[in-house]
Amino acid sequence: MMLGLEEIIGLEVVSSDARVVGTVDGVGIDVERWRIDALRVGLRRGLEETLGMRRHMFAVEKVLLSTESIESVSDTVILRRPVSAVGEVMQEDDGSLTSAGGLMGMRVICRNARSLGTVDNISFEPEGEWPIQFLQVKLDREAVASLNMQQGFLNAPLAPVRTSDIRAMGDMIMLGITIEELRQEMVSASATSRT
Repeated sequence: MMLGLEEIIGLEVVSSDARVVGTVDGVGIDVERWRIDALRVGLRRGLEETLGMRRHMFAVEKVLLSTESIESVSDTVILRRPVSAVGEVMQEDDGSLTSAGGLMGMRVICRNARSLGTVDNISFEPEGEWPIQFLQVKLDREAVASLNMQQGFLNAPLAPVRTSDIRAMGDMIMLGITIEELRQEMVSASATSRT
């Protein structure tokens, strides 16, 4: 089951003993392997003491919970452990993971230096190693024409870009394919989905 980022943000996180831990606020992405390693969770008030944390008067404490600790994802996120053991699956925010917010709006260019557009969403599998298979890219006007797509009246079309086609990431995302190769991938994927 493939999910987009907007489908997991805001979900309640529940421990194996049916206690609400908090709400998904974001994700931590390993961009070297293109997978989600952790969920950023805003803790439910009152759990800070249980987890050995200091309670803040006005702010919600946010923690990173390892995706390995997650049993399932649907209408809620269910952890494999009881609330008393949640502290054991918290990850330190050492800066090694990229937030999804850091990717949103990032420019994407093709190997032949053609601008494609900006990252609008990520598509991932919420099981196993939580791989991110695609970035959804909101296309520039010129890219829409190059890919022979219809420009919507209010919204720019989105194109799925495989993370395996990403060559480098810095101030922008650089693909290892040309816009013509992307067009061929999209045509092939469309033909496959019709059969």
